[in-house]
Amino acid sequence: MKKIGAWIQASRLPAQAFMFPSLLLGQMIYTSINGDFSWWKFILIHLYGLFMHFFIVYANDYADYHTDQLNSTFTPFTGGSRVLVEGVLSRKSLLMAANLMVGLCILIGVGFSFQIGSFVPVLLVLIGLFLLYAYSFPPFKISYRGCGETLQMLGVGVILPLFAYVAQGGSIVEFPWIFIFMILPSQMAMAISTSLPDEPSDKLSQKKTTVVLLGAKTAKGTMILFYILSVVIFLVSGQFNVAVLKVVVFLLIMAILILLQIAIAIFSKGNPGSKSLFYLVALSILTNTLFVLGISTLVS
Repeated sequence: MKKIGAWIQASRLPAQAFMFPSLLLGQMIYTSINGDFSWWKFILIHLYGLFMHFFIVYANDYADYHTDQLNSTFTPFTGGSRVLVEGVLSRKSLLMAANLMVGLCILIGVGFSFQIGSFVPVLLVLIGLFLLYAYSFPPFKISYRGCGETLQMLGVGVILPLFAYVAQGGSIVEFPWIFIFMILPSQMAMAISTSLPDEPSDKLSQKKTTVVLLGAKTAKGTMILFYILSVVIFLVSGQFNVAVLKVVVFLLIMAILILLQIAIAIFSKGNPGSKSLFYLVALSILTNTLFVLGISTLVS
């Protein structure tokens, strides 16, 4: 039972909130254009999302072990799952599990490629896997060189929606890229926010996240500006032929969430380890999740 609990802890299931909305968005875009939807593909697409998620959390725990040892300001969203730091699982077992997830992701990609007669699904899977490898592992270790958040943004904001769209049967040539431009700033904002609590340990390990490079105050301001940019792109896109009330409700929710983040950033020091920073990060994750889910609802 202890081992099962340790693997549940390592799997960080709540972080599926990072993956599910983007995969759903790609499928809703396909449905809005083509008028059909496959439930068995839906299940396989989100199974891929689950396997990719497991690969990310297991591989990051393995790669960031020494940095996580220095981290005393971790949160449920940041700082790794702590299974290695607490000694409840071994690095070898996590690496083996990560490699297994790689195989399962590729298997699903190959299956979709055969099913639709295109190499694009498996290519997107491979690109997604490479982005994570480049983020955490040598010789790249982009998260330690700077711009690691950019790789997170590309993986969740580009690869996942495209994969879901193509796997449902869409042609990548016909994909409406305005939706990607719409969610990219929001994805970047969330990536920045999840690095905020880890600033002390990232500095010690010379990990060049946005908050380390720019400072906490500037990083928080940049995060909020990215959320505002996504909302502005949504407003000017002209992609949503739905009832005005739905759009108004969506914008009102976004405005409230962004204003709450602004209030916390202005009126609280929000140091790593503080409750106020925890609330800011939680609000950021909620903002991005509801933004992408909201677009999925409106586009359908």
